[in-house]
Formats: sequence, structure tokens, C-alpha cells
Amino acid sequence: MSSTRTLAYTSTHSATFVADRLRLLLKILVQSYGLDPGKLVDAWSDWVDRAARTWLESGHLRAVVIEFHKPGSTVAAARWDFPVSYDGTGFDDMWDDREFFRQHFAKAPTPPAGSDYRIVLTVAPGAPKVAGVGDTSFLSTEGMVVRHAGTVIATPHLTASARYYHR
Repeated sequence: MSSTRTLAYTSTHSATFVADRLRLLLKILVQSYGLDPGKLVDAWSDWVDRAARTWLESGHLRAVVIEFHKPGSTVAAARWDFPVSYDGTGFDDMWDDREFFRQHFAKAPTPPAGSDYRIVLTVAPGAPKVAGVGDTSFLSTEGMVVRHAGTVIATPHLTASARYYHR
């Protein structure tokens, strides 16, 4: 007797998985820096999840960015980007690599005491409008160097990598 098992992931499943895993990785990052993840959880519930899923499904989300800064500053103390690629793995598998990610943020510089953070989503031209989400600009990263940390989330349709900025 033989059995056959078929797995099928839709792009909606991939968008949901990637958005959920990005939230988890951001929460791990914020906590590792000794900051309260409550602001992240609130923003995710308020607008980030809705915007990220909308733009992941439409193919317009380019990156999720978290900027760490001293309150009132126009300069980033630290920054992480999570660029999204729409070529996926092609395999019927979904995964995230939290240990790989943890190894990289352990190497990244920690923002100074008293830092705050914010989430910024970057989109391609023509992205659908999402209620409550508007344009903003990035904090300055002048003098910072970018380090690529590799792929941290993968699905058949989407992948997300990580990179961080340091001085």
C-alpha cells in the first residue's frame, strides 16, 4: 500500500507566513536590545500587519525596516532592513531561521541606552493605498556601513533577507 501527500501553498499563505515571521523576528530583535516590544505589537496590530500583507500579496512590498534612534534625533543609531524577494524557493516548504538571525544580531552594535524605534515599510511604485498608512522618510544613515545577513524567511513564493547598518 502506498500513500501520496500533496502540499500546496498559495501566495496568500506565503504572505501571511512572511508577515507573521517578520513580526516575530522584529520582536526578538527589539527584546534583544532591551527595549519594550509593546510599541511593535501595537503598531503591528494597528497598521503594519494590514499594510505588509496587502503589499506582499500585491507584490509591492520591498522591505520592512526598523530604525533605532534617540528620541527627537534625525540620525539612526542602528537600523535593520528585511528586503523581500518575490522569486521564492520554488519548494513546497516554509521556514524561518531564527538561530541564524540571532547569530547576526549578536554581532550587530546595540543602540545606545534610551533609544526608541520605529517601523517603516518601503513599497514599489503603484502600490495599493492602505488606510492609515502614509509616506515618511528614513532617518539618516550617513557614515554607516551595511552588512548583509542572508535569507531569514523563505516560502515557495517569497523570501526575506536581513541586513543591518553599523558605524
